[in-house]
Amino acid sequence: MKKIVNGILGFAIGDAMGVSVEFKNRKELLEKPVVKMEGYGTYDVPAGSWSDDTSMVLATIDSIISMHKIDYNDMMKRFCEWINNAKYTATDKVFDIGITTKESILKYYMNRIDPSLCGSASTDNGSLMRILPIALYTYFEDTNDDELLEIVKESSMITHAHEYSIMGCYIFVKYVHFLLSGYNKFKAYEKVKNLNFYKFSENARRAYKRFLTTDFEKLDLDYIKSSSYVVDTLEAVIWTFLNTNSFMESIIGAINLGDDTDTIGALTGALAGIYYGVNENLLNEVQNKDYLIELAYKFDEELRLNILKFDDVIDDKYGIVTGYKDIFFIKTEVNSTIYGIGNRYLKIAKRINFKYGFTVIVSSNNLKLEDDFNNLRDYLKDKKIYFMGVSNGATQAIQNIEIGSKIDRMLLVNLPLMINLHKTKEGIINYKGKLICIFGSRDSSFNYLPLIQDFRNVNIVVISNQDHNFTFGDEFLYLPDKYLFGDAK
Repeated sequence: MKKIVNGILGFAIGDAMGVSVEFKNRKELLEKPVVKMEGYGTYDVPAGSWSDDTSMVLATIDSIISMHKIDYNDMMKRFCEWINNAKYTATDKVFDIGITTKESILKYYMNRIDPSLCGSASTDNGSLMRILPIALYTYFEDTNDDELLEIVKESSMITHAHEYSIMGCYIFVKYVHFLLSGYNKFKAYEKVKNLNFYKFSENARRAYKRFLTTDFEKLDLDYIKSSSYVVDTLEAVIWTFLNTNSFMESIIGAINLGDDTDTIGALTGALAGIYYGVNENLLNEVQNKDYLIELAYKFDEELRLNILKFDDVIDDKYGIVTGYKDIFFIKTEVNSTIYGIGNRYLKIAKRINFKYGFTVIVSSNNLKLEDDFNNLRDYLKDKKIYFMGVSNGATQAIQNIEIGSKIDRMLLVNLPLMINLHKTKEGIINYKGKLICIFGSRDSSFNYLPLIQDFRNVNIVVISNQDHNFTFGDEFLYLPDKYLFGDAK
């Protein structure tokens, strides 16, 4: 399972495991610690039932999937569906709604006012507990820090407008971003501590001073509070995560702190799920598990296909989306970046990676193809290579016999037939793999097709009413799916 899915599932597992002992004190739990799913404790619900924390996270996820963006009105409508009709629940039963959260949602439901005006000045953890989808969304959208702060602020304010709540959410979101970027959990914490929080007031910075300025993770357990106060919750979550070494340890450690066990368990479970992966045995005990998993995967797909970011960028010359199978290599046209017009290369890369599992590498036209293959030899070694070249990128591939011998399938788009045609013909004759050449009927090379159409080892496809840049519609985005990967699953 992927990090996004694991983060969501880990959140639900931690929530469900903490439900049965919410409000129990630490001393009682340390004497008889919770180590498995239990039911009919604090609430009259079966083992594995998630609470308001997960319900609000799922409502947020469903909103982003449906709207393809963050829409606070839509989000609040879904929160109303949860309260009024038990949607997004584990057992068709609503329970454990925080007072501040309930009042804010009802304010929206009764008055249909701007969601940003619904939140109160409470400093409890009610917005922190539902901020995970916003953290995941903004990571893939690749927002700058100012934009991110504004999104976090608005996301919190629909229920919790106090600056302490907003700052706690921002810290958690940045920590999630650093984990997703590949930093280990300790380095991610150091990165958070080194952020500039000047846009928050002195009072807010003072509230988080211990967390941001000391070796807080080295504190003794007795100094860690696990209340619903947002600062206490954030500290308890990060402290537990830093002082445990597996998903199971993290969940058990968080819940047995006592007090607000479901929220602290959920947030710790999200971090542990992202970092370690989830415990399958615990997952199997979660109520309504199939619905939870389905929605988590839909959200993962939404982020990867519609929120655009390469996994790695090398000197703005190569964009890489990491997969687990072979290689799909895209060589762009002259003067194109790795993103292309309207992000089209990035969109193709994301979809092919998600759909087929390939590692996708997009190379700008700043370097020659032979240099690409030398620079990226560690990626390409012992891998089957599928190739898409556009205009000059297509020319480089078909006219380089040595490179062509390393490519198993080749899709060439608007190959310029007027440039060194004899070398192009030689390349076609010598190429041993599957070769598809696609031309727009308005491209200048269209008139030269008779010069290559008699070669038996090339499949020629003409797309009507398309020019050299495939300006019309989104047909360009689906050329690899249709002509190169039809049988690649």
